[in-house]
Amino acid sequence: PKPADAPPPAKPAPPPPKPTTEDTPAMARSDSEAIQERSLEVLGKEDQIIKRKDGGAFGAYHSYGEEKVAAFAEYINFVLADDPFLTGKLPINPSSNDLFSAVSEGILLCRLIDKAQPGIVFEKAINRVIKTVHHKVENHNLAINSAKALGCNVVNIGAQDLIAGTEHLVLGLVWQIIKVFLFRRVTLKDHPALVVLLKEGEELADLLKLSKEQILMRWVNYHLAAAGCSRTLSNFGADIKDSEIYTYLMAQICPDHCTLAPLKETDPKKRAALVLQNADKIGCRKFVTADNIVAGSSQLNLAYTALLFNTYPALEMPQEQAAMHSAEFAALMEEEEAEATREESVFKNWINSMGLSSDVNNLIEDCRTGQLLVEVVEKLAPNLVNWKMVKKDTKVQIKQIENCNYAVQLATDLGLHVINVGGKDVADGNKKLVLGLVWQLMRHDTVRLLEGLGANKSKVSDSDLIAWANDKVAKCGKTGGGKISSFQDSELASGRFLLFLCHALDDGVVNWEIVTAGQTEEEKETNAKYCLSAARKMGCGVFLSWLDVVEVKPKMLMTFVGCLMALDKARAPA
Repeated sequence: PKPADAPPPAKPAPPPPKPTTEDTPAMARSDSEAIQERSLEVLGKEDQIIKRKDGGAFGAYHSYGEEKVAAFAEYINFVLADDPFLTGKLPINPSSNDLFSAVSEGILLCRLIDKAQPGIVFEKAINRVIKTVHHKVENHNLAINSAKALGCNVVNIGAQDLIAGTEHLVLGLVWQIIKVFLFRRVTLKDHPALVVLLKEGEELADLLKLSKEQILMRWVNYHLAAAGCSRTLSNFGADIKDSEIYTYLMAQICPDHCTLAPLKETDPKKRAALVLQNADKIGCRKFVTADNIVAGSSQLNLAYTALLFNTYPALEMPQEQAAMHSAEFAALMEEEEAEATREESVFKNWINSMGLSSDVNNLIEDCRTGQLLVEVVEKLAPNLVNWKMVKKDTKVQIKQIENCNYAVQLATDLGLHVINVGGKDVADGNKKLVLGLVWQLMRHDTVRLLEGLGANKSKVSDSDLIAWANDKVAKCGKTGGGKISSFQDSELASGRFLLFLCHALDDGVVNWEIVTAGQTEEEKETNAKYCLSAARKMGCGVFLSWLDVVEVKPKMLMTFVGCLMALDKARAPA
């Protein structure tokens, strides 16, 4: 995003202070609730019983709040206002149900997802001219599988649901994407001054273990303390209702335009309205209304707090603190750029897409109790896990090691090779061994799908996948696809073989006028991004990044080809 994306002042005077970020704030997936409900959960506890526009009363599970429809529509209008793909389609009327019809073609969701993580949707893969329902289905497949690659939980969400504008599913997916966007820059890399939020005895690594919500809470409480306020924030619902926290926070981060004057008003709704007048002055009047604040709407308050952080973080690191943490910070940043960290991100998004009982924030840290790995195994083999063997939510180290031992045993029962991996290794946070274990679980997921489709009576091997791919490309009716010898073959770097493979499964999914020769780094990047979006457009949930293609990462390429083979087998007549 460019500086021009920053929100403009709503009134001519006084001019708002210049935001400290150049991005529009970023967005992410929904909060963790019950395992079965996470993909559909779009409402906070305050929405247990609401009235829809048609007058019918619904419970929270299959209903939606008008305030969320309006908030999401307004924010979409803001962040996608100048998008050329959406000319004539925006703005969405926030006072209507137009949001649900606006997503029907799939274009809007694709553009919103690409805003959340630029480059994840190859824009030339989007069907901009909708001539048939098939074009809509392809766009929604692309949107759903791209969101899945971001770690969004899309279980029970299909293209037809989005075309039909099924309210709770549309809102659930949109909220997850908005959260990815809003949280994208709540990181130590983007804001090194977050180190001021460390508590006594903590190190930088401890900050990386926190969820985005926890970081935002610490940020709010840091500014409340600096403002001399005795209040602290522990949730985004009840704690916000009286507007006192917002008043102190905004006066602290934007003292030239926000004051403590709203505190003179005793009526909660009128006070909230005064807070929003301050929000207007600084160009941050998004997501919440006075009613939302008074009601303690946790999702919308979380979104608004993230918006404030992204626009006015107001953090400065003292020189002595910068010097003290410089070496540690440099080491962490170097580690973040490492291949293992990118692999870790893929694994984390794969797990988050399953819809488990809680979101994974730090994969290595979250695996240390063993419970997360057991939940993953249960998703892969529902009848294998005996939950009586698991000590849930335990803080006792010996019990956590027992959980990890059980998780390793379950992996063995699945037929995985876990030699030299023990429960204590997982509980100790041995990164190399944990990543190796999670990779085997991810590979098993791909192989399990293939075996379930009757691809092979025995375990599907890499050589089986290579042979299938070469055969498909050779018979695709188009010359020039070539042949690969393994998932380490340098020919894969150009992306052309993978595009030929996509063409072999669907001869209309690749526009060959877009495909490059794959010689230069730029051409390789184009082809790599295109083949990922082409696969997702066909319905494949692939998690690798375009860098995994051009750098020829065999593990990730194996999952890509495996997903395509599974799609091919699923389409084959019985």
